[in-house]
Amino acid sequence: MVAAALNELDQVESWLESVSFADRIVVADHGSKDGTKERLIAGGVEVVDVPPGGIVEDVRQQVLGAVREGWILVLDLDERVPLPLRDEILERITDDPTENAFRLPFRHYVFGRWLRHGGWDDAHLRLFRAGRAEYSAGRIHAQPQVEGEIGTLKESVVHFAHPSIHEFVTKMNRYTSQSAAALAAGEVGGLRRRRALPARPLPWLRASASVFWNRYVKSGGFRDGMAGFVVATLLAAYQFVEQAKAWETREGAA
Repeated sequence: MVAAALNELDQVESWLESVSFADRIVVADHGSKDGTKERLIAGGVEVVDVPPGGIVEDVRQQVLGAVREGWILVLDLDERVPLPLRDEILERITDDPTENAFRLPFRHYVFGRWLRHGGWDDAHLRLFRAGRAEYSAGRIHAQPQVEGEIGTLKESVVHFAHPSIHEFVTKMNRYTSQSAAALAAGEVGGLRRRRALPARPLPWLRASASVFWNRYVKSGGFRDGMAGFVVATLLAAYQFVEQAKAWETREGAA
């Protein structure tokens, strides 16, 4: 089990209970000040200190090498493994499957309710053989690169993604700042894993409108009521802020 942690003390107890089936748990702490690190250690977790400020994927990569055999499940502290998923994971990995990795479906609990539409019915590559996967440096929201066959499990991870709008905006500010340098340098990255747009109003407005349309209309976010509308609007704002910070970074370097 591998995770990255930053000031998530209120999540530790239920997270530890959720991952108690793991033979070994390694967490990279990148600067917690609220007692998260100490509580993890008290719970029998191996905690590795990494420099603060890095993106989650880079932080995870720094501890993947600590697990050299068996299977690795990557699970953030705001994510949980329900019993049906635990049983499916244990069954699949003990059968010596041909796959080297598995995508896990996710269910998202956002702003105090389940979001079932608007692109929240996704899956992420989080379970893989040790030594067969790695995260690309500097790529926020990126999936790890895996050698060999990839499968998909049936049961879902439960993700307590954003307990409040304040928390969403806080994370948006941190993540967009982290992706700004890569986008400014012309690299693929950010929310939609693409290169930065030209510094002109129309492409930015179109991109933000596209995010809203895809989330709220095309993917049925309207079915989640006002919560679906709020989330789609915030994600459209995320796209705009991301482009603005990339532009700011380029201008500062000029």
